[in-house]
Amino acid sequence: MGKPYHHGNLRRCLIEKGIEIINTEGEENLSMRKLGLACGVSGAAPYSHFNSKEKLLEAMQEYVVERLMKKMNAAIETCEDKDSTEVIMKMGKEYVIFFVENPDYYSFLFARANLKIDLTMGENVDNTPPFQLFIENAYRIYRKLDYVEEDIKYGIVSMWATVHGLAAIASMKNVTTDFKWEEVLERILK
Repeated sequence: MGKPYHHGNLRRCLIEKGIEIINTEGEENLSMRKLGLACGVSGAAPYSHFNSKEKLLEAMQEYVVERLMKKMNAAIETCEDKDSTEVIMKMGKEYVIFFVENPDYYSFLFARANLKIDLTMGENVDNTPPFQLFIENAYRIYRKLDYVEEDIKYGIVSMWATVHGLAAIASMKNVTTDFKWEEVLERILK
């Protein structure tokens, strides 16, 4: 009798390997067959989890966003005072650290054309969840500090641009530093 099949978490392997293939070879070179083989299973095995390449790509994006959201929410939970600007600082710091630790996620996620960042800050907008979490917390905190609405809006744009730019720099493979991001981010983000 043959050895029983066991891969572990095939779904996660498919997602992680898919991100790796896209970042090294491009999305156009990702196929379900190639992905299955990269995970050590048959070329047809990915279809047991995703019925199309598009569903796989959606799952990959959701996977990265969920992991980032978990980190950002955990950063909020470490703050004793949820109405303190410390919440904003910790969210920004965690955002950058997440991409320092997972640079392939940054490349993959922000190459996707379907992420939504609506800088109008209007009602009922459909923002990507990490940006929306940031907006909601920033508005809540800065309103309690009696900031003017327009200042909050443009402050959010500025703060987001800063952490997003730092994450982009930190996730680049050709950037050299003489510091550890974790140790200097609070100084940079003040």
